[in-house]
Amino acid sequence: SMRIRTQSKFQSINPKTMAMLINDNDTLKKYVPNTLKAVAGELSLFDKIQYHLLQAEQWLTDTFVSSDTMSRIRTYSDSTPLLHYCRIITAAEAMRHAVPQLDLILTPNGFGIVSNQNIAPASKDRIERLLLSLEKQRDDALAVILTMLPDAHHWTASEQFNYFAATMFPTLDIVHQLGFADHIWLRYQDTRAKLLTIEHRLETEFFSPELMDMLRTANALNKWDMTLDTAQYKRMYQRISAIEFSILRIGEYPIPSIIDIVNSIRLAKGNVFAEWKNSDTAKLFQDHGYKNKKESSGYFF
Repeated sequence: SMRIRTQSKFQSINPKTMAMLINDNDTLKKYVPNTLKAVAGELSLFDKIQYHLLQAEQWLTDTFVSSDTMSRIRTYSDSTPLLHYCRIITAAEAMRHAVPQLDLILTPNGFGIVSNQNIAPASKDRIERLLLSLEKQRDDALAVILTMLPDAHHWTASEQFNYFAATMFPTLDIVHQLGFADHIWLRYQDTRAKLLTIEHRLETEFFSPELMDMLRTANALNKWDMTLDTAQYKRMYQRISAIEFSILRIGEYPIPSIIDIVNSIRLAKGNVFAEWKNSDTAKLFQDHGYKNKKESSGYFF
């Protein structure tokens, strides 16, 4: 069973000696739906789900935060927003995995946890709804921390930063913009895979990896002052990301609009967009601008 696997993975760890985001039942109770109560005289909820909490914190660290940044976050005071949201995520993710193994009953106040088999368990439907609400709580908090992490200790030097900065859309907002309201983190991973393909084509055929890298980094860090021509670079980011959004939704590359952008890059004065002008991609446009060949994958009638 999952429980045995989980415990064997962590059996050499004594959680009491580990610094954790959530270290005791009192802290946990602040972050778990207030309806979920253990019956008096039983193990506390913290003791029951401790290994799930460890696993959830590890997942949050490996996927989003990085060990370096997490070590610092654990030292923050309770009132720090980033610590608060990391705890929400950890508790929600731990409960999502623990719920199927807890004996949940439905009481007039919501869910309770009990070991007495004479009480009817909560229905499958209600459990499903609880799991969905835990996932939503987790994803809403993930959306928040991704806006805070660029300012957190050492985060921009991490692999996790690189994962999100690899496209022009480094936060979960893109999923909402595409019209989805549920399974936001799952959908983001799917959207990111599509964006990598789209951006690869846009940069090799049109905008150059050099310019796109610069725009992705400036956007992920929200630092546009790397260049004197802040306004022109920011506007270029907006134009290219709007094209990508359109491709994501419609599945077609609007070649005339793309060529229009390339021409405005070519004609920019002085050193503006030097990244593009000195790139191999620029050579494709050197003599006569873009030529649409029948055999090119970008050919449109």
